[in-house]
Amino acid sequence: MKKLTGTTWGADAAILKKMYVGSVRSVLEYGVTAWGTAAKSNFDRVSKLQNQTARIITGAMRSTPIQELENIRGLEPMEDRRDTKLLTQAAKFKRLPTHPMKDRLCQPTKGRLKRGSFIHQTRVLERRHQDILDQQPKDIPQYLENPSWSDEGRPQIRCSIPGVGKKDSQSCAELKSLTIEHIHNSYPQRQWTHVYTDGSADQAVRSGGAGIYIKYPGGREEEHISLATGLYSTNFKAEAVALHTGAAHIEHSPLSSNNVVFFSDAKSVLQALDTARDKELNDLSSALTSLCRAHTVVLQWVPSHCNIPGNEAADTLAKEGTTKDQNDRSTTFKEAKTIIKAKQHKKWLLQHPHYNKNDAFHLLTRSEQVLIFRLRTGHNRMNHHLFTKFRIGQSDQCPCQTGSMTTEHLLQTCPLHDGLRSQIWAEATTVQGKLYGSLDDLQRTATFARRTGVSI
Repeated sequence: MKKLTGTTWGADAAILKKMYVGSVRSVLEYGVTAWGTAAKSNFDRVSKLQNQTARIITGAMRSTPIQELENIRGLEPMEDRRDTKLLTQAAKFKRLPTHPMKDRLCQPTKGRLKRGSFIHQTRVLERRHQDILDQQPKDIPQYLENPSWSDEGRPQIRCSIPGVGKKDSQSCAELKSLTIEHIHNSYPQRQWTHVYTDGSADQAVRSGGAGIYIKYPGGREEEHISLATGLYSTNFKAEAVALHTGAAHIEHSPLSSNNVVFFSDAKSVLQALDTARDKELNDLSSALTSLCRAHTVVLQWVPSHCNIPGNEAADTLAKEGTTKDQNDRSTTFKEAKTIIKAKQHKKWLLQHPHYNKNDAFHLLTRSEQVLIFRLRTGHNRMNHHLFTKFRIGQSDQCPCQTGSMTTEHLLQTCPLHDGLRSQIWAEATTVQGKLYGSLDDLQRTATFARRTGVSI
């Protein structure tokens, strides 16, 4: 990676991070569930390698705190990633009914070895997260209930609407207009039963609820269904339960027409059904297959939160479901994995409160990124840092002899650069604005730092 970049030239931080995550970290983590119990001194070597790479990615000096390196690029510590993978592997073992590790995880540990085993380590981690121990593991299905090659009837799955692009590229009014027009033209109310489904969960991983809003042909009859989907329910599970409940209800409803369309904003669930590879959707797949025996069934994706009446009604019902009694504590492997990752991500965000994925810093050139990052952290080659940290030089004073040579002094008060400062910033600007402002603000700061001739 050193061959790809320097402090003033080469690939930017985003490209370097992609290269590290895809080609380096994946190799470092290979088999971590087997060697994750290694002694701390051995594991530290892996952590040090990531820290060295983070310095290359950011162009930071060696004295820069590790947390600053992780914060700017969103890198997780290797220890946290190891813990996530150990917990995930343990969750998988618990859901494999014939695997010998399932029984071993339920038995008392043997404390004869000085160094802990995989079981010792995962139990320590699980005790830190009591809700993981409270879950009731659901066995991983061994086969697909309705494989793609079977002769059973299948619903049509449509994950797009003509004219509707990415949500950020169109206004809410445009999305609503295009969606309602498509519904009116493709699924006229006089011929189709409209079933709007939605799922919701607290922080996307807890206390799930499902909502189903049904409009029968002619629009004269309506039904509203709201239910809880489990204490440890993800958004994905809640959305799948909503579709499953809607399909089962319609199959036995005397009011339904032969044509049934389900509207859902859960594109991930629809795509998983379309690929027919997710064994954990067996129940939903079976319910839809059963419904298809006597009905023409279409699953149509619609954009979320665009004031589409039926979708908004289902959303309200789903939120109502989250407040109901949650008696189900079962979790599939996919749900357990999502919950573990969410907990670790929440922990990381608490440790890195200043992380901003929309920081204009990421849009700068390589040389600008290095300058801004060093000015932000204060770990640079100016006198204050060199003298106080390394005892290099006679003092921390700026050549102007009016104060310590810090980032704030250089950007705001150093008399040697008053003319250049007023030329670049016509109006008074705070240090916060110069270092954390818009793209234009950061580019001005980088230009100022270069033109001063000060070694940053």
